[in-house]
This record gives sequence, structure tokens and C-alpha cells, in this order.
Amino acid sequence: MKIAFWSNGGDNMCVTSNMACITSIISLKNAGMKRELLLENHFNKERGLEKVLIQQDKIDFLRETGGYYVKYGLEYILKRIFIGETHEEIIKSSTINLLLSNMFLLPSGMVFNKEVFNYDFSLVHNELFEMLEKVGDYVFIDTESNQNLSTKQILYDADIVVVNLSQNSKNIYDFFENYTSLREKAVYIVGKYQPEKRWNRKKICYEFNIPRNKIGVIPYNSEFSEALEYGKLQYFLNYNFTGPVRMENEYFMRQCKKSANIILNMISEVKKKKERQQRQIYIDDICKSGISEFGMRPEYSRQKINSYK
Repeated sequence: MKIAFWSNGGDNMCVTSNMACITSIISLKNAGMKRELLLENHFNKERGLEKVLIQQDKIDFLRETGGYYVKYGLEYILKRIFIGETHEEIIKSSTINLLLSNMFLLPSGMVFNKEVFNYDFSLVHNELFEMLEKVGDYVFIDTESNQNLSTKQILYDADIVVVNLSQNSKNIYDFFENYTSLREKAVYIVGKYQPEKRWNRKKICYEFNIPRNKIGVIPYNSEFSEALEYGKLQYFLNYNFTGPVRMENEYFMRQCKKSANIILNMISEVKKKKERQQRQIYIDDICKSGISEFGMRPEYSRQKINSYK
């Protein structure tokens, strides 16, 4: 299952922090039962996933050992695919284990030229996602906001697009007026949410006819922001998820859990839809063969098989 986090509003839309938060909550909810892979197609080391999910001393250690940019990273995997290596072990050996045991980060690696990366990605994206989905139950992609080649491909391939909105009317109108093609597979997250602002969740739902079960929020929280700054996000969430929650964090955690549930429910819906489609393909194949397993004519066999759904 491929889930892309994306925004139409540029680099200051909290896409990375929202994704890191939601995926960590989902991991805690699943209690290690589902394997999550996290990756990104942008290369800002000051705002990337590794910055918010890994403490600086661990990053420094990996770099000092000399393998950080060679053994780890999406760029490394793309090179292996180009020479015909598509086995799952490449993914497993190129990821970094995070604090939560079922979460693995695939850093972008050492990207010298973004244009070359985007071109390479476009050539092997099918093989890449096939490999990733064999290793992980959920593949979460922190997607660059500009419409470069790899971003367009990720948004097209994704089963679900988590659209990250702000409470700025310009950003909101821009998405709903210019990106209608994404709405069918979209859910929405409003980052740094403040309920007292004019464009709150209720108003956004009303203005753009969004069901309440398709839009979540991640409230502004000073401790959350500090945890992001020092790579301690998962420590902060794990403590507040399992232990006693202080009053100032209770609203934040409650809304984050609701937002995670929105995405989990969407994942469930997409899985059921895929199962129905696969079953219909199976039925069509039987009917096209002329004589079905029931020994009937195609028209009647279709009715008979559908009765078993």
C-alpha cells in the first residue's frame, strides 16, 4: 500500500513533520504488527525525515563509519535496480531502524543532481515500488511539493494521497480549484492547527463538501515542535501514547490519534476496493474462456459466480 504525503503549498506546510507524526502513531496503534517503510523524494537535510526521526548523534555515527551514503539510501537502490538487482534484501540492507521496531527509514542518500535523480526515478519507479511493497505493509512517501517528474509519478502511483493543508485561505482555494484529479483518493491533514482561526476544520468541510471522516488535524504544540527539532519525535509520541498525558498534550494526542484512524480507515477502504477489482478480473477471465468451471455458458456463468460474492 503506497501512501503519499504531499502539499500544494510549498516547503512550509509541515508535510514531513505531519507524516512522521502520523506514521509513528499508526505504528504504536498496530503494536508492531505492520511493517512501515518511510522515504522521501526531496533532499533538504535540515527538514528531512532523518532530522525529525533520528537523533543527531546516531546520524553522525553512521556518517563516520563511511556507509551512510553508500549502503543507505534511495539513490543507492536506484543504482542497484539499473544493474538488474531487484531482490528484497537490497531494501532491507538500505534502511535505518527507527525507535519503533516496525518502522524503517530509507534516506534519500547522496543526491548530486536532482534532475538526474528524477529521471532515474521515472525509469524504474515500477520496480522500486514493487520491491518496497514486498518488504513493507505500508510504504509512506514524503513527497516534494513542486511538480517535478518524481513527484508527479509518486502522486499517480499512490493508492492514497494525504493532502497537507494550512489554515491559509489562499492555500486551501488553490488546492480545491487546481488539483481536482487528486480528490478521489485524497484525505486531508491540517498541520499546526489552531481551532480558533477562521479557516477551522468545520469551515473547510462546509466550503468544499469534505466528509468529516476525511479530514484530520495535527494541533500546534510547543513540545511537539521541540521534539522535532532534536530528533526526539518518537520518544515524545511513545511517552504520551503509553504513559500519563499532561493536560497540555491531551488535546494534541487525541487529535493525532483521530487523524491516524482516518488514514487507517482509508487504507481499509482501498484494500477492499482492490479485492473487489481482483475478484471481478477473475470472474471476467472465467467468462471469457467460454466454458466456466460450472460448465455453463458465459452469460449464465457470470450470474452464477456473482451470486457467490
